Amino acid sequence: MPQYQYEVKKGPGEVNTGVLEAESRRAAVGRLRDMGYFPIKVEEYVSKEQADALKQALKRVGLKDRNVFFRQLANLLESGMPISRALTTLVEQTKNPKLRTIIEQLRDDVQRGSALAEAMERHPKVFPATYTSLVRAGESGGVIEDVLWRIVAFGEQEEELRGKAVGALIYPCFLMVVGGIAIFILVSFVFPKLMGVFEDFQASLPWPTVVVMAFCSFMGKFWWAVLIALGLGAAGIVSFARSENGRRTLDTITLSLPVVGDVVQKYEMAKFARVLGTLVDNGVPILSALKITVDTLSNTLIIEEITATRERIAEGDSLSESLHGAEHFPPMVVSMFAVGEESGRLGTVTRRIADAYDTEVDRAVKAMAALFEPLLIVVMGVVIGFLVIAMLLPMLSLSAQVG
Repeated sequence: MPQYQYEVKKGPGEVNTGVLEAESRRAAVGRLRDMGYFPIKVEEYVSKEQADALKQALKRVGLKDRNVFFRQLANLLESGMPISRALTTLVEQTKNPKLRTIIEQLRDDVQRGSALAEAMERHPKVFPATYTSLVRAGESGGVIEDVLWRIVAFGEQEEELRGKAVGALIYPCFLMVVGGIAIFILVSFVFPKLMGVFEDFQASLPWPTVVVMAFCSFMGKFWWAVLIALGLGAAGIVSFARSENGRRTLDTITLSLPVVGDVVQKYEMAKFARVLGTLVDNGVPILSALKITVDTLSNTLIIEEITATRERIAEGDSLSESLHGAEHFPPMVVSMFAVGEESGRLGTVTRRIADAYDTEVDRAVKAMAALFEPLLIVVMGVVIGFLVIAMLLPMLSLSAQVG
């Protein structure tokens, strides 16, 4: 039965507080009144344990938290500390409550005889298949410390690449949001007040002013409906993007865009090459490595090509042969894979491809931001300039008539 925390008074005396059980808030208020109290405040009681559990459920384990965990674990194991004791130490040092709970569960599983990779597999949202496969390979070969350091390097490179992409897009997104808010305020609240002045003078208005007045009149009356429509439209796009056909359609459009498509393709190539190279270099079979790698990618078209490649490899083809004709894999990448297979150093060559594409992604993102920022400023300037000129033209005409 739920509990309710209350504040009550009985006459002019001091306020009394407490907690009682009741079927509902209304039932709790009724019980307090039956007891002769006047309820001031009655709300559902949340214990400290429940609040901590809710806080933990809402807390996410980010990429940075995960990288710190693997770095600290690698340091402790390299110093000769047993894995169970190392995990106990990390429980005491970890600030993220959700990650701390997961580390406790890892320690308990390891103490009961599970391998670290097996324990990590029980938390797929925090430890993707890429990490568990690498840890399993390290445990099998007795080189868990080396594998953990490779995971650290892999995670930090991913974090750096993501940070560069996000950092380059912050300013354009800020401009878009601020410009959109400014235009919305002008047409919904500022310009409609000026329209009354023009109507009082019954002056002949130029066509830009007529267009803006009609738009402002609509926004002044139905701005709330526009916001609702935008919200519903955004929800519809999100729902469409989450469906299988919708995601494929959006991925197709994204790859076909002039500048954005190039950035997305290079980003996916960098991630594919890095994950595949790290897995193969640590002894994971190529078919298993490709299956794991697919789960780390986001573009449906590239995922489909890799899935088809995996099926051809299962039939006996090499990786480079299977990728011939793949639309979204550049010939240079396929040639590098062929060189790696011929030399027996596929993992090393693939990771070099990833390093090259990391640099390409960085350059492409900077080029996109350099192109997008002035274009956005020009568009915003044209729109706001048109609105301001449309309001100034009749004012100039009226001032000339008055003069």
